Amino acid sequence: MVKHWGLIPRRFWASSWKRRNDWKGHRISFTFMLAMLIGAASIYYFTNQLAAYRGWSAFDPKIFLDDSIPFVYWMMIPYCTLYLYYPAAAWFGIKGDKMMRENLIFHQMLITSCWFVFAVFLILPVEIDLRGDMEIPKSLFWQVQFDFMHTVDEPWNAWPSLHIVQSLLIVLVIRRWFPSQTIIHSVLHALLWFAWISLVLSTMMVKQHFVWDVVTGIIYALVCWKYWFKPTLDIAGSDEGEKIFSNVFDS
Repeated sequence: MVKHWGLIPRRFWASSWKRRNDWKGHRISFTFMLAMLIGAASIYYFTNQLAAYRGWSAFDPKIFLDDSIPFVYWMMIPYCTLYLYYPAAAWFGIKGDKMMRENLIFHQMLITSCWFVFAVFLILPVEIDLRGDMEIPKSLFWQVQFDFMHTVDEPWNAWPSLHIVQSLLIVLVIRRWFPSQTIIHSVLHALLWFAWISLVLSTMMVKQHFVWDVVTGIIYALVCWKYWFKPTLDIAGSDEGEKIFSNVFDS
């Protein structure tokens, strides 16, 4: 990976950046979430449907653990918490221009990192054949939850798990912005990690992912963070980053 690839903000951010302090800073938060919807979620749906239509699996990553891990229906709750991570990153990372610069570049890189995963989905697709033994309660609430998930999300687009990749990168950037400087922060960090670990377990316990998907998702996210995201965010938050933004948006 190129260390500073993604450092230059794209011109389509210009309007939101110039009005970044509108709505107490949350105007740009909505822009970040909209960018994720268009640049990541919509493409995810397309690749998922295309992989299902092709019906071809490159290999079978299933191991004995995949069948040994029990199905736990109520783990759908932590599974769905992924959709709280996106607004968390967009909403919390707006405390001052330095953090806003980092947040813009973070979302730019997050979307790009998803595109590499989408390429894997298309080149080396894997079918997640784990849904056969699921005993879903007859409660309307749980039936609706699982029916909706299985309708929208075909059992493809397995690895690396985007549930893992996106959530871990967001956890890491939030910890960067709000380091453990007090006992309260340390407790909040512990709760954040607990929530993330629950999400990780949920991907396997609601039979949405293989162990392989989770492991490769963690590896991919950590490599991205260490060699791409963190070095680039360091520059974005520096005086050099301020000059780069000025050159792009004030020229």
